[in-house]
Amino acid sequence: MRRPQRGVRGVQGGIPLLMGRGKESKDEDHVFRYRLGDTGRKPVHSDRLAEMVRQQLCNILDIAQPLQGDSEAAADAFRFLGPQRRAYELYNGNGTSKTGGGRSEGEEQSAVDSGDNACLNLANAALYEPRIEFIAEQLASLLSVVELESGGEPVRIDGFRLKDLGDWVGPHAATPADVFNHAATRCQYDCIFCYNRGSVESLEQPPHSPGEEWKELETRVRHYNPRAGRGLFPTFGSPREALAHPHILPLLRSLREKTGEPFRLCSNGGVLDRDFVAALAELAPVYLDLSLNSSSPQRRSMLMADRCPEKAIGAPALLADAGIPFAVTVVAWPYPGLEEMLRDLDETARYADAEQARLVQVNLPGYSRFFAAREPFDTGEVWGETVRLVQRLREELTCPIFVSPSLYEENLTRPRKNQPEVIGVVRDSPAARWGLTAGDMVTAVNGIPVKSRPQARDLLALLQESGTDRAAMTVLREGRSVELAGDTGDWSYPFDPITGTHLGAVFMGAGLRTSYLERLEALVRDSGAREVLFLTSTLVRPTLEQLLRERPLSLPEGTRLRLGVPENRFFGGNIMLGDLLVVQDFIDFVNEHPEGAEARPDLVVIPSSPFHLSGWGRDLTGRTYLDIARETGVAVRLLECHPIWE
Repeated sequence: MRRPQRGVRGVQGGIPLLMGRGKESKDEDHVFRYRLGDTGRKPVHSDRLAEMVRQQLCNILDIAQPLQGDSEAAADAFRFLGPQRRAYELYNGNGTSKTGGGRSEGEEQSAVDSGDNACLNLANAALYEPRIEFIAEQLASLLSVVELESGGEPVRIDGFRLKDLGDWVGPHAATPADVFNHAATRCQYDCIFCYNRGSVESLEQPPHSPGEEWKELETRVRHYNPRAGRGLFPTFGSPREALAHPHILPLLRSLREKTGEPFRLCSNGGVLDRDFVAALAELAPVYLDLSLNSSSPQRRSMLMADRCPEKAIGAPALLADAGIPFAVTVVAWPYPGLEEMLRDLDETARYADAEQARLVQVNLPGYSRFFAAREPFDTGEVWGETVRLVQRLREELTCPIFVSPSLYEENLTRPRKNQPEVIGVVRDSPAARWGLTAGDMVTAVNGIPVKSRPQARDLLALLQESGTDRAAMTVLREGRSVELAGDTGDWSYPFDPITGTHLGAVFMGAGLRTSYLERLEALVRDSGAREVLFLTSTLVRPTLEQLLRERPLSLPEGTRLRLGVPENRFFGGNIMLGDLLVVQDFIDFVNEHPEGAEARPDLVVIPSSPFHLSGWGRDLTGRTYLDIARETGVAVRLLECHPIWE
């Protein structure tokens, strides 16, 4: 089949036609407004003027790093230039003393503004665009010691708005999803496993009318420059169902006028009737993750409170007829019991396979302390039995079936980690037509030796993107080396090279890159530290330990590297992803480190992935990672790495 082309309407010479930023378009923009309130910092000094300056300086240091030449400069106190020469501490061991969002058991949800004049959530801004929080805190600290006037009368100030949204355009919009996911503000269903039950404050937004939301969405499209990957900063709440928004199709059409990039959409299937699917097909390339959860009308109704489950269950056939590739996702929630869930998962996976799903993704059920005060099921039993069923299904289904988090399956079933093992192949993909099968171990791609899963994925991705007509692959199959070769353009539905990856080969997650060890080695050497504590997660630790055994770090003599695994205390429940750790989790672990004062580290290294969302080094509660060093007194460095969501 010929390679599909990314068609873009409304472009000239391949460059999107963008609106100018005149007064008229500025007046059309949605108003981004925020309410003033408490700064969220506990006072340190009784002198109110000194406290005001302290807060101002702390606010700056939360978003900017002072430099001396090219080196970072640290400050922990200040003094006034006047006659009083006292030194005032910036931090007295409690950092900025901000608490993360989220609610404890029995705590009521805080009231939020609502209606079309509602203020946006400042805690959300702290996560995605902390300069807005900075403005709010600077204003609040100033107003703690002065009053503003107008016409000789004091004026009560309770909020502010952004003046020109053009000032706030930045590298925030890498894909169309960074725009259309802002439509995911509502949902038709009430799933018993929904992660929005008890979301953190930073991921909540006040409700608006569809009309006001449409004005914001139009504003985002207006400021979106897909060629440069630039747009307005996100204000995502915890995402719901974008396709349920009454203006979703006009939004997607507006975006298609600007970019030919694929739309990767998530849907619970509730709107996917024949007309809606036909409208999506006109917006190709489109890829859809269908949260089906069950192919049984009765069970889907029970799990999701879906009054018309037949519509979503019939969606795979409509998507296949329209040529829209899709994956089916299932949350393996053991309700009303484990056996019923496993039986239904088996039937649903077979249904998805028969309907030409590109992939079946099984999400191991998770819950936080905000979701349930008591353990709703035995995690080890449910997760283990689910993995065992998935492995049996791989031997019988045509479409790949994938477990998330994949590291759990790997730790449970693979003595050797990070291997380039193929767990499935997308039907009618180039890899499938060459003869690649589940269980194959990739040992070379176009003659280049492969040693790890990330390397195999990278080489296959480069091969797919290169446009090379012919390619070869060597695999280890049942102890024998097998040569495979074929045409990279030989494919048909459900695969396509625009929305598909790795020529159709599916692996057990992304794996861990050995280049991270090289970065860690350089970071430790540059720091001069002797006692280094590297903080990881329960899921990543086995792979990391294996890599360190196979490739020991070359560190200066006398330097010791230890691994530590903080608890996910903030989210609690059965959450074990390192990317969901928050600043307070790391602080608690360092302060309570069990090996005693003689082993206290002089450097803590943390993967950057828990702080990746906005590029500002903030966790999911909007708190900066710099607070870890401020509260523990131990130097902290981030090791740059990609999130491991798979």
